[in-house]
Amino acid sequence: MSKRLYVGSLAYSVTDAGLWTLFTRCGEVSFAKVMTDPISGQTRGFGFVEMFTAEGTEKAIAELHGSLHEGRKITVSVAHSNATMSGKVGRSLASRHGRTGTAQDARSRLSELGRAASQKGKSQ
Repeated sequence: MSKRLYVGSLAYSVTDAGLWTLFTRCGEVSFAKVMTDPISGQTRGFGFVEMFTAEGTEKAIAELHGSLHEGRKITVSVAHSNATMSGKVGRSLASRHGRTGTAQDARSRLSELGRAASQKGKSQ
């Protein structure tokens, strides 16, 4: 069974077709996608590839990880599933916007605010 590969440090000029072509030298490609910003359409410098066979997946990692493509040293590794990444992405985005902590921290804080508002209402 093949696995989805993460491909990082791509040049912004790399397209889906270019990524597909790069990986065909390691075996038959079943999927290749360069991720783009939904608003600007600018590529984000990474993408995902799936090979038809496990051998192709292993060969792609062995041959392409650390290789130069369009002047950039690319990263090729097994991609993490969305389930494993969702918590990391959420925390990363929150910290970028000055909000840190977990969902449990947020629920606790909301609960504290609710109790404080309730106490304030009783005292008036």
